[in-house]
Parts: sequence; C-alpha cells; structure tokens
Amino acid sequence: MSEPDPKDELVTHLPALRAFALSLTRNRATADDMMQDTVLKAWSNMDKFTPGTNMRAWLFTILRNNF
Repeated sequence: MSEPDPKDELVTHLPALRAFALSLTRNRATADDMMQDTVLKAWSNMDKFTPGTNMRAWLFTILRNNF
C-alpha cells in the first residue's frame, strides 16, 4: 500500500489545526492568520516532511512555534 500524498493529507488536518490555533489565541482572526501562516510554511517546506511520519504532529509543531 502506498503512502498518501502529503499535500492531500495536509487538508485533512485543517479543522484540528484551526481548533488548536483558536485555543492558543482565543481570537478567531488571529487563529485564522496563524493557521494560514502554518499552512504556507508547511506547503513550502513539504520536501522536508518525511512520508510515513505523523503529519498532524508536524503541522501542530509548526503552528506552536509560530505562536
């Protein structure tokens, strides 16, 4: 069985990522901005993501580090 495309997998984690950003900021606009920055960084550094590892943890780490 082949691994899913990381770019497709990224999309599945957006709701949880937004909820985490909202829990950190307590502000919807700021949470949306943080989420957008996180997705942009993840997308532009997708070559650094190791397929088969935990995409969700990688995204949450990027978001937390942005915070």
